[in-house]
Order: sequence, then structure tokens, then C-alpha cells
Amino acid sequence: MVNSNSGVEGGSGYSFQRCCIVFLLFEGYEELNIENYFICLEHHEDFLFAFLDENRNLEKIDTYQAKKSRDDWKTDSDLCEIIGKMTIVGTELINDPHDKSNNYQHTLNFLTNRNILLTSKKEKNVKQDKVKVQVSNRREKYSELKRSIKKNIESKILQSILESTQLKNVHFQYIDFAQSYNSWQRELKGLSMEHFGQDVNDHEAVISTLMRLLEAAEQTYNDNNKVLLSDLSKRVTKEKINKTFNMFIESKKSFDFWREYSGQISSQLKIRLPIRRRAKELLENCFDYFKDIQQVEYRKIYKFVEARMDIDEKHTCEADCIVDLYRCYQEEFQPRLENYMVAFAVIAAYVETRGMYV
Repeated sequence: MVNSNSGVEGGSGYSFQRCCIVFLLFEGYEELNIENYFICLEHHEDFLFAFLDENRNLEKIDTYQAKKSRDDWKTDSDLCEIIGKMTIVGTELINDPHDKSNNYQHTLNFLTNRNILLTSKKEKNVKQDKVKVQVSNRREKYSELKRSIKKNIESKILQSILESTQLKNVHFQYIDFAQSYNSWQRELKGLSMEHFGQDVNDHEAVISTLMRLLEAAEQTYNDNNKVLLSDLSKRVTKEKINKTFNMFIESKKSFDFWREYSGQISSQLKIRLPIRRRAKELLENCFDYFKDIQQVEYRKIYKFVEARMDIDEKHTCEADCIVDLYRCYQEEFQPRLENYMVAFAVIAAYVETRGMYV
């Protein structure tokens, strides 16, 4: 039996897999956001998307064996061995004890950034059947291949690693990615720009934050070397992903708010120029701290600002609300934070809790 933590222990080699996940997240964002889903990495397969029904039973799983390659794939022993191992994953999913819906189904996807040529066996005086998975034909189902191609593939799979009943769930998928990590980053940044546009300041930070989120799950060991879909520590949930996206959107709103009112706020709270020049960084930090259970003071500021809606009724200017909230918090709690960090935390919490679009 293969050690279920072996992929975790080789973690640095899996940046391609994480890039593929982020690509798929952006590519299918609208459809995914309708569903209740979670992602697992190095858990049954390189990664998987699991979809839950209203009772939180598994309704569908899409697994991915993601491989980058210098060369195109052909119907040889290397590819067929991968297909065989994918069928074992299919059986593992069925045997996983997580509750499943009555109409549960799964797909087993071989995902690559190179062309895949699927062929029948070469025979004299017989035309060879061929199917190419490529940029113009990005997905092909095993079940829809000609019998001659299936026969050639199955003849090259060792019986010890073949679960033949799972072949119908195998799909071949092309992903339009370049070969280098730097190129992947540029492409993913472009997808973020297409998706969020002006709602986000730093698209590179969006990608790097998603990568860290995925890497944390990837590097978590399977408990007692057992792979279980019920293991919450291996999940990256829809909620976590949406919180990440929302953090950057709220950060942009906060910085836009700061730019509009920085003169008034800085004058009244005596925020000096060197600090004002770091506003973007300091506001972004606040959103990180609001989510960090160890940052007690920042979370207390957030809750205070959220609760004190009454202060809004006293003012006609947003900047005056910030100054009043700041002073009320200082008087009530005498925080240990630097005064300017209290101010920026109040701004960040104010913009988020008021649902502002500035």
C-alpha cells in the first residue's frame, strides 16, 4: 500500500497542482459559487472538488491527477499506468465512509498542460483510430472513446492496478497553461484581474494568498496515515475561499475610503506622514488580524465598531464617525496597540461592517 502522506512529504514539487486548482476556481467561479463544496489536496488524489447536498452528504466528487510534462502524452505504458491508478481512486471513493446521497457520482480526471493522443493499436492494413485532447478539444470521456482505443489502453494496464468498473468515470482534460511557474503566476494574475477588475488592488497578493491557503491543507498529514473525506483538517472550504476573496475586496474599499478622507482623519488623530505612506499595508494587515483568533485586540476593535452603530447617527461626515469611534474605543479600553494602528483598525472595521462601496 502506498503511504498516504508521501505526497505531503514531497510538497515542494506540487506547485503545478495548486496552480491548476486556482485556475479551475476562477474558470468555474459562477457555477462553483452556487454549490456547497470543499477542496482536498493530497487526499485520495492530487486534489479533488467535493460537492455536498442540503444534508451535507456527498453528492459529487471530481478528482484530478494533474501532470505537467515537457512532451505530449501518448497511449503508452506511462499514461496507462496513471489511468490504472486513477481507477483505484474511484473504488477508494466508493469505500470512503463519508455519507453519500442516493444519486452520488464521481469523475476521475487526468489533467495536463500538454496534448494527449489516444490511439488504437497499430495494425497492418488497418486505419488507426485517434483522438487528441488539446486546446481545441479540451475534454474527452473514456466512455465515449472508440472500442479499439479502449482495448489498446486496457491491454497496457497491469491487472493488479485496474478497477475496470471505474473506467467509465475517467476523463482526459487539457489545461491551457505554459511550462514555467512564472508564466503560471502571470496567467493566474490575469484571471484575477478579469474576475475582480477594479474591486481589488493587488491581484498578485490574491494569488499568493490562495496558494498559501491551499499549501497549508496540502502539507497537513493524513491522520494516522488514513485518507478520510471527513477529515476537516484536509479541507479548503468554499467559505474559506470566499473569505479570502472578500478580504481583498474590503481592503480595496478601505484604502479608497482612506484616500478620500485621509486628510481629515490624519489631522484630527495626528497621524504623521511616514505612517500615512504605509496606509495600504497597514489596512491590509488589519483584515488579516480580524481573522486571526490570536489577535485579540484587533478582533475586539472589530466587534466594538460593529456594535456602535449609534455613533453613525450623530454625524453627517464619515471621517467624523471614524474619529468618534476611535476616541470612544481609546477611552473605554485603553488599548496597548499604537494609536495609529487603532485608527487603521477602526477604518477597516468601519468600511466592512457598514457594507460601504466608496
